[in-house]
Amino acid sequence: MEFSKLLTTRRSCRAFDSTPVTEEQIDAILQAGCRAPSPLNLQPWEFIVVTDPGMKAQVKEAGEKAKNEVIAADGPGWAKKYSADFIQEAPLLIVVVFDPGKGGLGMFFGQEYGALQGASACIQNMMLKATELGLGSLWFTFFRPAVLQPVLNIPENLEIAGVIALGKPAEEVKTTPRRAPVAYREKYGVLKE
Repeated sequence: MEFSKLLTTRRSCRAFDSTPVTEEQIDAILQAGCRAPSPLNLQPWEFIVVTDPGMKAQVKEAGEKAKNEVIAADGPGWAKKYSADFIQEAPLLIVVVFDPGKGGLGMFFGQEYGALQGASACIQNMMLKATELGLGSLWFTFFRPAVLQPVLNIPENLEIAGVIALGKPAEEVKTTPRRAPVAYREKYGVLKE
C-alpha cells in the first residue's frame, strides 16, 4: 500500500471480528515497531503480546477502573459513555513498555521524554504496518499504570507507552476530518505571508 494511503486510511478501530492475528502478522508488526527512530538509537521498547482471554479481561478491567475514577472525579461527560469492551474483543493486544532511562542526551537538559517519544514512534510504525496488513488498531492509554503493571508483571523500572488493540475490523472504520497544519515560519507565531 502506498505510504500516503496508509496515513489516510489508518484510523482507530473499536470493533473487531474474531479472526485471529497470525504469528506472521504479529512478527511483521513487531519488526515494524523496531524500525522506529529513538534517541541515540537506544531502542527503549519491549513488547508483551497478549492473546489470552483472561489477560485481555484484566486489561479491560484496568480501563473500566480508570473510567470509574474519572467519572467519580467529575471528569468529562463523555467518559460515562466510554466502553473498553473492544479490549476484550480484539484478538490481539500488544503492550508497549519502555525504559525511561534510555532517553538520550536530552535527559541532561531536563528533557525527560526521549524514551517515551521513541516508544510512541514505535507504536505509530506498528499501527501503520497493521493497516498495511488489513488490520484495525487502537492505541489505548485509558488506564492507571500502577493498576496494569502488576497484572502484566511489568518491572517497576519500565513504563507503559500504550496498549495496542489489533484485529480484523468488524465494520468499515470511517475516516475523520483532520485540521489543517498550524505551521509557523522561523519563529513561533510567525505565519507564512
